[in-house]
Amino acid sequence: MRPISSDQDPLRYPLNEILGTQAHVRLLRVMANEVEGPLTTSDVAKRAGLTLPGAQKALEKLLRSGFISRVGGGRKHQYEIRRSDRLMQMTLELFQAEKKRYEQLLAAIQNEIKNLIPPPHSAWIQTVSKAIDEPLRLGLFHESVHLTKCVRQLRDGLSKVEKEFDLTIELEGYTKADIPDLELDGVTALYGVLPAASKGLAQQTAKKILTHREKDRQLKILTQRLADAIGKDTSLIRRAKNHIDRLLKEDQGAAARDIIEWRNILDTYSIQRLGRFLTSSSERASRLRQNNPFFAILSAAERVQLLRDLENKE
Repeated sequence: MRPISSDQDPLRYPLNEILGTQAHVRLLRVMANEVEGPLTTSDVAKRAGLTLPGAQKALEKLLRSGFISRVGGGRKHQYEIRRSDRLMQMTLELFQAEKKRYEQLLAAIQNEIKNLIPPPHSAWIQTVSKAIDEPLRLGLFHESVHLTKCVRQLRDGLSKVEKEFDLTIELEGYTKADIPDLELDGVTALYGVLPAASKGLAQQTAKKILTHREKDRQLKILTQRLADAIGKDTSLIRRAKNHIDRLLKEDQGAAARDIIEWRNILDTYSIQRLGRFLTSSSERASRLRQNNPFFAILSAAERVQLLRDLENKE
């Protein structure tokens, strides 16, 4: 049964066309927030989590509506938002507000985690919610002697976050004995280093203890893959700058110097120079590699791909 009983004038109500389906919203969100410049159908489908036929259908409808445009020539068409359109400009502001709200939610949760004494090893969002009314599920990794007290303290602090954002947050505490296997495509890190990036990585770590030199070599391999990704998608630089700006709004303690140094690098280095620096063996590059801001802004799918590249390299 169709939920719509009568048609509406698309000229008067164009938002029906712009935001009429989840596919439209996902495509426009990617174009608005994640990249600068045009995208091919396959690129935008991958980033938006859509099938290629689904992305093609949605892009064609948005193209006919006049809210996106096709650019370039050749066999692979590219698409971009018509940012000159006044209504589209206001729609982009809506996506920015959506992004800002989520960032504020994460910041509020992280502030409560930072108040824990003693601090935990790590904390994370456990799974991606399937519906807007589902609870947000968090995991907390701590020493067994402190876990019960810190879980209670964090739950008290999170009650204020729940009230402010009108949502439910469920918290589960873990020790070394019962830590779950964490899959990168379903986890968002909030604090510290995740106890296990994935089953494969956890098993690999269990098989051998890496020396400092081996860890540095693995990090350098990951950074090389990251440099390749930046060369293909320069919007990663903008996302890293935004991440640093958010960090610098709060006291970062001893890490502030490195964070500011990264901001200066991103402001002044060309893409080619940045790529060379990321993979350099210099003392400065090795030091800053430990606080690389790009790892923090990668999507779950992008992090998984980097880990797979590392395992293949091994």
